[in-house]
Amino acid sequence: MPRTKEYVREDVVDAATKVFWAKGFKGASVRDLVNATGLNKHSMYQEFGSKEGLFQECIENFAQKTNKEPNLILRHEPLGISNIEMFFQNRIDYAASSSCLGCFLVNTTVEKELIDAGAFAKTQDYLALLEENLLKCLVAGQKAGDVDQGKDCRVLANYLMNVIVGMMVLSKSSPSRETLESMVEVALSAIKT
Repeated sequence: MPRTKEYVREDVVDAATKVFWAKGFKGASVRDLVNATGLNKHSMYQEFGSKEGLFQECIENFAQKTNKEPNLILRHEPLGISNIEMFFQNRIDYAASSSCLGCFLVNTTVEKELIDAGAFAKTQDYLALLEENLLKCLVAGQKAGDVDQGKDCRVLANYLMNVIVGMMVLSKSSPSRETLESMVEVALSAIKT
């Protein structure tokens, strides 16, 4: 008779996400994951196939839970510059908090050479979605006259992505709220008419 699971998969993924987020893929040992999740090594491999499989599930977990709110802000109708301003205010609040570990997706991207191609592709897909949401707001802002007609919205969206990635990397060193607000002020002044 097969044994019944004595764990909740979502709780296991949440716990593993915290470990990967704090230590990175390479820095998180199987022992760290076993200790954090309460699973034994056999159960972890049976459920997720490998450390890489668990890591990919953690990327999905982060994108669905933690990264959902910023994207919802950008997709709120009507689209436009105000969405981008609210998005950046949300990210400032997040990055200025004492518990901020940066962005799991950005941290994972920085580890590109240490992770498998599937995990890297997942992070890039989620970051590309964020950039597309920024682009839609910029296009709407351009139609409303809030973004200069002569500016390329795709280039501006890429620029804003670089700003947000920079903020998330900087957040690991606990920057002041004023520093983050100054970064955003400069970024927003570059996109507005």
